[in-house]
Amino acid sequence: MKNVSFIVILLLLGCGQPAPSVEDIATSSRNTLQWQGIYHGVFPCPSCDGMDTTIELILPNHYIIHTVRLGSDPHPYSGNGTFKWDNTGNIIILDRGHIYQVYSEHLYLLDVQFNRITGPDAERYRVNKITTKEHLKNNPPEQY
Repeated sequence: MKNVSFIVILLLLGCGQPAPSVEDIATSSRNTLQWQGIYHGVFPCPSCDGMDTTIELILPNHYIIHTVRLGSDPHPYSGNGTFKWDNTGNIIILDRGHIYQVYSEHLYLLDVQFNRITGPDAERYRVNKITTKEHLKNNPPEQY
């Protein structure tokens, strides 16, 4: 009887969130998109004119990030690290805590609960894929 109770408890604990199906995993961003590359955008910033952000995603699961606080801090931040995919294969979590939903030509910054940020600035929480680093030299970020 103890074994049956133990098995029931394990089943109940494991049923919190259904595992993605084989079809879901096969059609995930991780497996179907060319997600590697350079992404650029300017995120809203309450204490500056915007966070000019460039993220490069590199195989297997590495990133390089550059951030400049526009209009306030002349010292850019540069860092690198690793990221992991969530169980669905559509979201990456950088080792520094940022969470992004991956699409074919852009990434959306998500909140800590893995939800898209809403409101009037919702579309500004997006970085678009660019073709080369030269793009940034020829097209400086917009000043907000």
